[in-house]
Amino acid sequence: MDHVVARSSLAPAVPSIPAFRRGLYFSEAQHGGAGKAGRVNATENEVWSEARVARPAGLGFTLIELLVVIAIIAVLAGLLLPALGRAKSLAQEKSCSNNLRQVNLTLLLYADDHGEFFPLEWTEHNPHSNLMARLEAYQPGVTRAMYCPQAPFLERYARDPAYTPKGGIDSVVDTPTNRAAGNISYVYWSFQANKYCPEAGGYWRETKDFVPRQIKSTEVVWLDETRAQPQAGPTERWVMCDFFRQGAPFPHGRSHARGLNIVYLDGHVALMRGRPRENYR
Repeated sequence: MDHVVARSSLAPAVPSIPAFRRGLYFSEAQHGGAGKAGRVNATENEVWSEARVARPAGLGFTLIELLVVIAIIAVLAGLLLPALGRAKSLAQEKSCSNNLRQVNLTLLLYADDHGEFFPLEWTEHNPHSNLMARLEAYQPGVTRAMYCPQAPFLERYARDPAYTPKGGIDSVVDTPTNRAAGNISYVYWSFQANKYCPEAGGYWRETKDFVPRQIKSTEVVWLDETRAQPQAGPTERWVMCDFFRQGAPFPHGRSHARGLNIVYLDGHVALMRGRPRENYR
């Protein structure tokens, strides 16, 4: 008996192992029979390796915890998505403003060679193939600027005959077909007559409010002396604006405060949220 004690006292000490790992390991040795009993004296690395395989219960996600995480993600998405939508809308509005400034600068280049007069179109409405050809000659590539980033949004209402004038259909997106036809995303306010819609038996816009005129670099020349001529300076004179039609939403801003981008005769661009017929100058 003393001999056995002496041998055991000479055996190397087994390094300390966390209690729960020893419990798992020794339990296996106790219930595994004589063939596994010798593993009690295994090295510490072997013990730790098997303890990692036998993962303690309670370290995984419960169903409630998973649902809480999903709920938090949904709340964050609900907060962030509207902000991202507003940022995208603002970026498109600014891009549209840049388009209108570029077109206006090209119009001024044209006016310098034509006695200060801007090109005169048949109507304020599409098509504007003559305008596109004249400006492209002065500024190659300006045709791209004649299509608003919100044109796909406007297209739904341009092609819907339910809006005023009833039965009227137009197209305002940038496609090869529209470029060839002269259809653009903007309304041009140096024109000879209001656009008539045969399908509706009426005009695209109110004739008593939108009076034909030819624009010059610093003023306008009214072409119909029988109608009222709104008085205004260059800071209020419309040159070009986003496409619109009565009853349809405007392209820019949020749902409760949408508006039109307008480039004025002095060259600045601003968002107009009122009624076009009341603000036209």
